[in-house]
Amino acid sequence: MKIFTNLSIAFNTLFLLIICSFTLVSCKKHDPDVVVNGASKVKMINAVQTEFNQEVYFDGVKVTAAALSFGESSDYLKVSSGSRNVSFKGTNNVSTQALINFTPSITYTTFLVSDRNGNREVVSYEDNLSNTETGKAKIKLINLTPNFATGINVTVQGGTQFVNGLQYKEASNYFNVDAGMNLRFNVVGSGSIKTIDGTLLEAGKIYTIWFSGVTAATLENHIVVDN
Repeated sequence: MKIFTNLSIAFNTLFLLIICSFTLVSCKKHDPDVVVNGASKVKMINAVQTEFNQEVYFDGVKVTAAALSFGESSDYLKVSSGSRNVSFKGTNNVSTQALINFTPSITYTTFLVSDRNGNREVVSYEDNLSNTETGKAKIKLINLTPNFATGINVTVQGGTQFVNGLQYKEASNYFNVDAGMNLRFNVVGSGSIKTIDGTLLEAGKIYTIWFSGVTAATLENHIVVDN
């Protein structure tokens, strides 16, 4: 009977140690104070037509050498990974902020945007800088104009439509397109069709193409080279 009791005590002790071990691992995994080591790369872009001379700050420290006018982008900035307070600040000292989590070794493009009521926001998209197909350019499309409820279509010239009804703040998947091939884009339901000049799309290059505009007639594209 004594041997049985000792075995029971030993088993219960082992069981409690296992439970405590899992508890400690679980707590460590979800600890909000854990520091994320490593670095990320972030490109900053001002996509608000009414906002000029936007400085960019990370955790209160200015990271842009010069203020960004509408449509301008910074080079990729190397920043510490983890949760960072990102803000755009204009000459009137009005700041638009967001808490964004950056994963180590990942590359991002981050925009200042505005909705139809003028409410500004900071939004970020992950970039994919892996190799392109031979003879192809790799592109990602982002709709940053809030003025079209029907969204934006993009089509290869004389070919198949590959982006249908892209909505405000929505990003497409990456597409490999023939270098030098023109692309067509328009507001869904509009006959005003615009062209992305294929000579601007080089083989081996990776691009973020974002759209702005107030009307179908003023819809325009902005091409950013990512590599």
